[in-house]
Amino acid sequence: MKVILKEDVHNLGQQGDVVEVKAGYARNYLMPQKLAILFTEQQQRSIEEAERAEARKLDREKDQIESILKKLKSLNLSLKMKSEEDNKLFGSVTKLDIVKLLEESGVKIDKKYIQLTSPIKTLGEHTVNVSFTKDMSESFTVLVEKED
Repeated sequence: MKVILKEDVHNLGQQGDVVEVKAGYARNYLMPQKLAILFTEQQQRSIEEAERAEARKLDREKDQIESILKKLKSLNLSLKMKSEEDNKLFGSVTKLDIVKLLEESGVKIDKKYIQLTSPIKTLGEHTVNVSFTKDMSESFTVLVEKED
């Protein structure tokens, strides 16, 4: 059975690839998880058009993204949080907290572009990555300090 992948699937393919899989795997796993759709010429054209539209959108916003990345390169943000004696925070620093810090510094970014594997739960310097595309990404540091 031919399917079009809607997302990257480990050991199968990348988003937009047309792959041949067993019917049961497609019906019982890929389609219910919304990882793939049934291959038809119309679906293929629809997905290709969506990819072209996304590429055009990124081209229009490329200058704005590059200026944001330049600002991020020079940023060193700090945040004061309550913590225990052994450097553990009483809460955590999440993507939303980082977005608020960036807005205070004059950089407006949607939280979906911030790459944070898990919330920050300790004091000290932490590196945060911002990725708009595979080619357009940057990282900056966030210093989490103890609140007096």
